[in-house]
Amino acid sequence: MPMPRLPASWSTTAARAGALEPFFVLVVMACSLGAVGGLTIFLYVIDDMHWVDRTLYCGLLLGLFYCSLSYQLSRYGAARRAQRHRAFAESEVAYLLRPDAPSVAVLIPSYREERRVIIMTMLSAALARYSNRRLVLLVDDPPGDDASVEATLSAVDEVHALLDAPMGALRNEAKAWHRRQAAGGVNLATETWRLKRSYDYVAGWLERLARSFEAEISPAFRHVDRFFIDRIVLDLARHYRARAAELSDALLPVEMIDREYDILADLFCTDISSFQRKTFANLSHAPNKAMNLNAYIGMMGGRYAMRRAGGGVALEPAAAGSRDPIEIPGADFVLTLDADSVILGDYMLQLVHLLNQNQKAGVAQTPYLTFPKGLTPVERIAGATTDIQYLIHQGATFFNASYWVGANALIRTTALQQIAREQQEAGKTCKVFIQDETVIEDTGSTIDLLEAGWTVHNYFAPLAYSATPADFGALAIQRKRWSNGGLIIFPMLLRQYLGNRGRMRRIPELVLRTNYLLSPLIGNAAVFALMIWASADGRALVWTPLVMLPYFLLYGSDLRRLGYRFRDLFAVCALNLMLLPVTFAGILASIRQMITGRKGSFSRTPKVADRTFIPPYCFLFNSFMLALMLRYVADGLIAGDYLGAIVPAVNVTLYGYGLHRLIGFRNGLADLALAIRTRLAAASNAAAGSMARAVHGLGWLGLRPARIFAAPALFALIMLAPMNVAPKLSQDDFIGGAIASQSNSTATAETRPRAIAQPRTARATAAERDAALGLLVEQLRGARP
Repeated sequence: MPMPRLPASWSTTAARAGALEPFFVLVVMACSLGAVGGLTIFLYVIDDMHWVDRTLYCGLLLGLFYCSLSYQLSRYGAARRAQRHRAFAESEVAYLLRPDAPSVAVLIPSYREERRVIIMTMLSAALARYSNRRLVLLVDDPPGDDASVEATLSAVDEVHALLDAPMGALRNEAKAWHRRQAAGGVNLATETWRLKRSYDYVAGWLERLARSFEAEISPAFRHVDRFFIDRIVLDLARHYRARAAELSDALLPVEMIDREYDILADLFCTDISSFQRKTFANLSHAPNKAMNLNAYIGMMGGRYAMRRAGGGVALEPAAAGSRDPIEIPGADFVLTLDADSVILGDYMLQLVHLLNQNQKAGVAQTPYLTFPKGLTPVERIAGATTDIQYLIHQGATFFNASYWVGANALIRTTALQQIAREQQEAGKTCKVFIQDETVIEDTGSTIDLLEAGWTVHNYFAPLAYSATPADFGALAIQRKRWSNGGLIIFPMLLRQYLGNRGRMRRIPELVLRTNYLLSPLIGNAAVFALMIWASADGRALVWTPLVMLPYFLLYGSDLRRLGYRFRDLFAVCALNLMLLPVTFAGILASIRQMITGRKGSFSRTPKVADRTFIPPYCFLFNSFMLALMLRYVADGLIAGDYLGAIVPAVNVTLYGYGLHRLIGFRNGLADLALAIRTRLAAASNAAAGSMARAVHGLGWLGLRPARIFAAPALFALIMLAPMNVAPKLSQDDFIGGAIASQSNSTATAETRPRAIAQPRTARATAAERDAALGLLVEQLRGARP
């Protein structure tokens, strides 16, 4: 099977660059250092710049430079790794196609996912080339949501039924071979032809599967469906068709024929099941992905029995001799795969072999790329930033600074067991392997692995792909979660770094790990402060983009390598500005958790065809920044400070593009109006609820609420109507003086203007008062049951 491929621009540029790419990155780093040094000298030449402005600007500039230098350092590491990378040959990984290969449990956490998403993810793992593996869908849908649970479980059954037919035929062929072999006198030419026919059958079945998916392509996700068809199903079909062609002119010995039938018997995975932790009272019900995984991992390798406990069902270790125990097999490796991600055919072959070769590695992964050819501007530009992260992660591995990325990761089970601990949840003791102290659970667990002496390795090939939100509302949910947790994890990283030897040697590792955790704060805060900083001298501020020019050139060239356009850099900058309030919201959530100790909630990224609600604070924040930048431009032009108006003018362009193209003024205003109406409705419902509770409290009077309110309301309307035209009331205006009124004596000469004549007070006549009182008594009598 051909190795997975990056975009053509990547492969051709990499082949042409060769040894020049690391040198190019070093030149960019040198230019960045020179630019920052030159600007620092320039700042001290400006005599009329206040020292406060100078100090503030230098601090902000250093923050931006730290982030850009970290990126350049990662890119240098990626360039060096690209020179050294070699995919494992087929002969090196062939042992993983035998039945005795190390066992892999593929765990797919799912929460209210769509049918097509579940089927594609499960099929990508079930069709992948590996022998000894099983699939488990960890269903986290609320047990009370019968429709959602039923749809999810039916998708699991559909995948199983889909694979059962071809695997039944292949296993029958393998059994027939073993019967012929036991009978003796096999014809090698005939048996080789039978193998060729079997591989042709597999290729034909995959091609028919591709056509069936083509008939169901969703218009809203056609690029994802097309990728699944081309890069997973049809790539495997081509591989098996090529294998059949190889066998057409071959004459295999008995040992090779036996090996090929063993491969065919386990070609696709049919050991597919599901697990619902929320149906068991003694398992964790915490609403996050980490505890969904932890609940199942903690039960692997055990035998369990169900029993009634407190009105629910508990799953407990089975006693010896228990009837029909539930057995959950263990595994040598655990592959965690998000329900919106897919893996290519060689993922498990390459990564399991990598872990077998590197016994110090606890986690092996390939940072995912986004599905190419996104349909919306947000998906395409956000996908570009995701793909850039692929390079950053690959470069981090060069300096041993990798972080675990939970969307797809192959984890050594022994490593998980070493970092396991227990925690209490609602009176239950839960075993925790993947920490859930933050919403970026994989990042926090990386520190645990480092403490236990394990490493995280990124395999240098794109073997996994994941969905990118197609609208700004969904993207805001995802990126807020990504920016929440770094501040909490950073002290853990610092303790781990200071508690181990070789600190000087590990400085590049610390720089990259710290940037990964703190760049949402450092970089975004610096950008925001520079934008709103109204310096008295624009000569310093205008040079900031020029200082960052080497970084932009490298970033733009990387976009081209990944199949994008250099000019997409402008849209990436606009998107980053649009995400400033989202990042700040995530940082504030971290600070709130650090102060209160309460964990943040895990917000799932929506994967729907419809547009997701845009948080009002995003639209308001960005609209305010656009107005502020326009103000700065106008002030600069009026004052004749044309140099100082350049950077705000650029920001106006970026904000205008972002609000129009990525968020949408109409969408932002519509969601803002919806938020206001929702808040007003909630306040109105709260007031109505309070009134209803007050009415319910009058039940002891034996009066029906409708009448007890109607009668006093009518009476008040008659008696208080004169207040609309009378600025001053007397005690005689109310029945029996039951309501305290203003006394004439309180209005003194000092508090009442003399020049204004006091109007004559309106009073109800005695007849009107008697009529109203009689009506009230009649209503009250009629209200009694």
